[in-house]
Amino acid sequence: MNLKHPTTDSQPNTPSNIKNGVLLLNKPEGMGSTHALNIVKRALRLKKAGHGGTLDPFAEGLLLILIGKATRFMEYYGEEKEYVSVIRLGVRTDTDDPDGEVIEEREIKDIDIEKVKEVLKKFEGEFMQKVPLYSAVKIDGKRLYKLARKGARVELPERKVEIKEIELLDYSLPFLTIRTVVKKGVYLRSLARDIGDELGCGAYLYKLKRISVSPFTIEDAYTIEDIKNGNYKIIPLKDALPHFPSVTLSGDDVWKIRHGMKVRGFYPEGIYYVKDSLGNPVAVARGITFGLKPEKVINEGV
Repeated sequence: MNLKHPTTDSQPNTPSNIKNGVLLLNKPEGMGSTHALNIVKRALRLKKAGHGGTLDPFAEGLLLILIGKATRFMEYYGEEKEYVSVIRLGVRTDTDDPDGEVIEEREIKDIDIEKVKEVLKKFEGEFMQKVPLYSAVKIDGKRLYKLARKGARVELPERKVEIKEIELLDYSLPFLTIRTVVKKGVYLRSLARDIGDELGCGAYLYKLKRISVSPFTIEDAYTIEDIKNGNYKIIPLKDALPHFPSVTLSGDDVWKIRHGMKVRGFYPEGIYYVKDSLGNPVAVARGITFGLKPEKVINEGV
């Protein structure tokens, strides 16, 4: 989706004319996602807004700000995300990022670029990944990071994750710069840690920049200063959803979907963006056996 910044003579979008939509924020390094969200909410006088996909304070890049009824559709964004990561070899921290305490330093030796590429290739595709110790994952109802702060020894749970693409961008010891396209659930801090272990020297995630959250990219994002100065554009909800395959319905089928009922037809399994014959948004629906079932209905006038 190619969304251009508004020109100086275009009408600025304000909460008074677009109440439901997505604002693309280029979050700066050194600021938490919730802090960034609160700044935007105050600047635009928003009553209801949330962010999609937390970025740690040390990270920068694309953060989705979902406004009004768009918050209901948060789960449908970010099936794939793209990042540029800088990994520091030879040092491990307890958090696997620059905010933690150094717990180990090792000599970096016998690591050439071909070995690095060979190791990176191991992480392409599906594999089991241990979550970071400092994470919000729960064990027996307790957050891992809370257990870590108490010094508890725990077995880190593993999850099946998928990295669709991994590419070495720069090799300047002790740093590696990589680009990754990941599916939901991948921890980049764990990836940096595991790459360091495979190379035999340890590592942590030194810098991180998110450059896309499907279907949006950093090129179309606005800085906090842009937003404070009124130089921004909110993507209306009806334009922010069509990254799914679209289905056009008419007549009784539209009425049924709007009222939460299944319609008959053959739709391969997956998520669909449903429109009426005039192109108006109707719902986000799921293809099921011989039918289409609404998951989130989009109210008329959105």
